[in-house]
Amino acid sequence: MDEILNKITDLIEGYESGQWISADKLRIMQRELSSNIYYLTEYNIESFNAWNGIVYKENTSNAKAVTKANYEVPELRMTRKILEAARGVSISMNSEISILKKEN
Repeated sequence: MDEILNKITDLIEGYESGQWISADKLRIMQRELSSNIYYLTEYNIESFNAWNGIVYKENTSNAKAVTKANYEVPELRMTRKILEAARGVSISMNSEISILKKEN
């Protein structure tokens, strides 16, 4: 998962810095970001399954079970938040690509 997170960070930093220079480079970056969003989603699903398993197996109140699951599987919230942010950047990249197409 660390490799995927590092790649997403590198792509977003590259986009933010404007290093992409051309529409072709931006399209490549956007494709890589979209692919890594997919791979991170796989980790999110695995985390959810682990989280759900903890909640299901607990014989306490639902609130205590959720608190325990949140503590034991922090990746669930982390991946969800990163996915939300990365999707926003991906949408921004798509918008920029559309603008560049209209200019040409």
